[in-house]
Order: sequence, then structure tokens, then C-alpha cells
Amino acid sequence: MKKSGILGCPLGHSISPCFQNAAFTNLGIEATYEAWPVVMAELPERIQNLRESDFLGANVTIPYKELVIPLLDEIDDWALKIGSVNTIVNEAGLLIGYNTDTVGFLRAISEYGNYEPSGRDVLLIGAGGAARAAAHALMEAGVKTLWIANRTYDRVKRLADELLEIGEVKPIGLDGPEFRKSAASVSLIVNSTSLGMKHTPEAHINPLEGLNIGSSTLVTDMVYNPLDTPMLTDAENRGCRILSGLPMLVLQGAASFELWTGEGAPVDVMFSAARQALIDQSD
Repeated sequence: MKKSGILGCPLGHSISPCFQNAAFTNLGIEATYEAWPVVMAELPERIQNLRESDFLGANVTIPYKELVIPLLDEIDDWALKIGSVNTIVNEAGLLIGYNTDTVGFLRAISEYGNYEPSGRDVLLIGAGGAARAAAHALMEAGVKTLWIANRTYDRVKRLADELLEIGEVKPIGLDGPEFRKSAASVSLIVNSTSLGMKHTPEAHINPLEGLNIGSSTLVTDMVYNPLDTPMLTDAENRGCRILSGLPMLVLQGAASFELWTGEGAPVDVMFSAARQALIDQSD
């Protein structure tokens, strides 16, 4: 029996095992997928264990998407450019890092949010691994102006500097007039932070609270548990279009599945299992 899983901390919110195991079962693949909570000090050893022959690989989530890079043997060119890895593949003991967040994110906003970013203004909240993937994806897709807001300005400034040669990027703090101005003027707002995530101290926080947002704006959250985050609930009440983090989660997971198995992922099966897992957790 082959093994795979997700590395992160915390993982109480994760439903990845539910839909990945449903995919393995659907295709008759003898493999399992588990949640592997890991503290920082244990990360090198846990990555090293993935070299064993019974491991397919792993997903990587908060807060390790950037930190795992020096622990791997090879990094896919796109993941290296982004500076973020969310998928590790074990190829005969060689660990290779990939990033499937970008394809999951772009497919989600296009297919489930009916949004095309080319030539448009976007506000991205956050500067971590998920934000890096979204920022690079949006810039490559041809956005007109990308505002990136973060609590730590130095971190968002570094990310913005990497993207300036591609197009117009404006790093800003997560408060103040520039944040308010961008929120009111863009056509897409993306939260890539853990604000609003279930089972965290920040579960009640809405990063857009009190801001003026246009009714035609698409507001999307990379947080998927709960589906109705405080930010999305507030945006919907104001008449905005909203998109939960579930499509991105499943679509990036499907891309990871295909890297591990070489098989086409049963996306409908994965979506069904993911929705059921969220329903079960809410009971």
C-alpha cells in the first residue's frame, strides 16, 4: 500500500484526506492519504521519510510551502520561479517539488467564478506561499494592476519587487488609505491568508470589514473551511459575487494526484467527497 499525505500546522481544518482517498478508491489505486501535523523542528526528518519506497509524496501547506524548498532534491521551474512548493513527488527516492496552487487558482476563478484577470485590477491579501502562487499566476495572466496587501510590509515588498518586471504591482499595508482605495476599485479580491479559517484563533476575522467594495467585485477566499468565512458572508450580504476556497482546493489537489499517480484525477468524485466532508464537520 502506497502512502501520501499533507504536511502542515495546524491541520484540524484539512479535508484533503477525504477527497484524495475517494479518488484513490474510485480508480482502484492501492494508496492512502493522511494528515501529518508537523512542528517546525520535525520538518527535515518528515521530508526525509518521504524518500522511502512506499511513499508517493506529499502536499505541503501553511506554514511550510517556502521552507521545504532547501530540503528537496529538485524543484520544478515554475515552483522555483514562484518560490513556493505545495506538492512533493517521490521518484525512486528523489524528492521533486512542484506547485499546483497556480493551476488550481486560475481554473477556480475562471470556471467557478466566471472571471478572467487579463487587463483588470486585482487586490491580493497575503504574502505567504499561497499568495506567491496567486500573484505569479495573476501577473502571468496579464492583470493590469496587482495590489498586494500584507500585515508585514517588508515581506510584501519583497514579493512585489520580484514581479515588477512583469507588470504593475503595488505593495501596501493591510490597513490605511491605500488598502481602502484598492478594495473599492478592483474587480477581484483574493484572501490568501488564514484569516477566517476554522479551528484557528483568527476564525472570526474578516480582513475586509468596514471597507467599501463594489457590488460587481468578485470576492474569493482561499480558506475553504468553513465555506462561509466571515469575509465571504459579509461580501455576499453586500451584493458582491463570492467564490469559496473549495474549487481551488480540489483542483490543486487533483493536479497533485495526477503527479503522484500518472492517472487523470476523478474531479467530480473529489468535489463530492470534499463537500460531504465539510458537511460532516459542521454537524
